[in-house]
Amino acid sequence: MSWRYVWTILFGICLGVLAAAPPVVAGVEVTPFAGLRFGGAFQDTNTGNQISLDESGSYGLVLDVDLDPDRQIEIYLSRQSTTLSADGTFTGNPLFDLTVEYYHVGGLYLIDVQNDRVRPFVSGTLGLTRMNPQGEGLSTETRFSLAIGGGVKLFITDHLGLRLDARGIFTALNSSGTVFCSGGCAISVQSSGFVQGELGAGLVFRF
Repeated sequence: MSWRYVWTILFGICLGVLAAAPPVVAGVEVTPFAGLRFGGAFQDTNTGNQISLDESGSYGLVLDVDLDPDRQIEIYLSRQSTTLSADGTFTGNPLFDLTVEYYHVGGLYLIDVQNDRVRPFVSGTLGLTRMNPQGEGLSTETRFSLAIGGGVKLFITDHLGLRLDARGIFTALNSSGTVFCSGGCAISVQSSGFVQGELGAGLVFRF
């Protein structure tokens, strides 16, 4: 899938979600965040090895737009620089460096606890995973993905707060296909997908 089609799909999703919003928007929240991303494994049928993404830091941006006092549209963008490794008996064997990016749109529900400064929430998003390997003869992969998560927003003032959250992200793979192939084939997959977890913290700027 070419990169221009990725943006076309995401733009269409954003337009559809925003069209369902009320004509008057009460508020917008912008949250730059940093986190720790872990997990993500599948099997290479060529070698029988378990292939996994190394745990590493992540960063990104979350945009929340009010629908009503308890619901928000959420746009989630995140990036991780990691290494893809083949698991060995004692240590992993690094294969190549890999950048994993998520481009998601969805919703967030704020749980009412009778405290405007403390807002627990649950969220759900869907969109695309872009995996960019570093190395000759390797190609970028773009796959569909979805995520569910939860956390809490702690507001210091009406316009500034702290967001803490945890998120699980599933990326779909073709269970009989290949990944990162350009000319030859890098990895033959025996999996319907892989799951990553992410723990994040960020500052909330509310407008």
